[in-house]
Amino acid sequence: MKPGAQRGRSWPRVFRGGLIVRIQREGSWQTITNPPKYRTDEDWVSDLSAVGFRGDEALTELRRILVTGLARAFHQFPADSAMVQDSAQEALLLIISRVETYRGDSRFVTWALSIVTRVALSEMRRARWKDVSLDEMSEAGRIPPPASEASPANISYERSRLIEVVRNAIEDNLTPKQRDAIQAELGGAPPDEIAKRLGTNRNALYKLTYDGRVRLKQAILRAGWSEDHVRSVLSGT
Repeated sequence: MKPGAQRGRSWPRVFRGGLIVRIQREGSWQTITNPPKYRTDEDWVSDLSAVGFRGDEALTELRRILVTGLARAFHQFPADSAMVQDSAQEALLLIISRVETYRGDSRFVTWALSIVTRVALSEMRRARWKDVSLDEMSEAGRIPPPASEASPANISYERSRLIEVVRNAIEDNLTPKQRDAIQAELGGAPPDEIAKRLGTNRNALYKLTYDGRVRLKQAILRAGWSEDHVRSVLSGT
């Protein structure tokens, strides 16, 4: 037996400062000091609600899980990238504020990862539109004439007529701000970015687009299209 070799040692062992665990990974034994604590769903809720070391430890571990999960889900962003780190931090704050609403429909970690994924997708969406002007946002959602090259070749006659009615309603019945806001929404721009370009806030933007949609509905009805007819055409029935 070589000097320093250890026989009959049982694992895990407790030593001063924490726990040593040996795991077999890729054919060799590796040692981990203070490995993550196993937590049940109830433990997560309890620990994250705790004050002091217990709560801090749970927060640190959950943040590690969120970062690792994002880095695996979005391969183009490494774990130390700003997108992953910022999304994990924002999601962590959301999770803490909502931890008492966790109902147990899924594992706690699964629930937490779904939140951080939504946050990351929103962050990427905001980043995509960050330097896009309001005119460009509006143009992205502008409805082309049915006969244009941008229109689908297999569009039905009825749907083509409806698109033309909606297009004319947007052009003729909305204020410039309503038109820009609704077309920007149709183009996929995030509400926060649209509100920023318009120099307003989300609540005011909601009121603006709501009033615009009411005008559109009235214009479509005046053009002879009932709500049932519109639904039928859009659903293809």
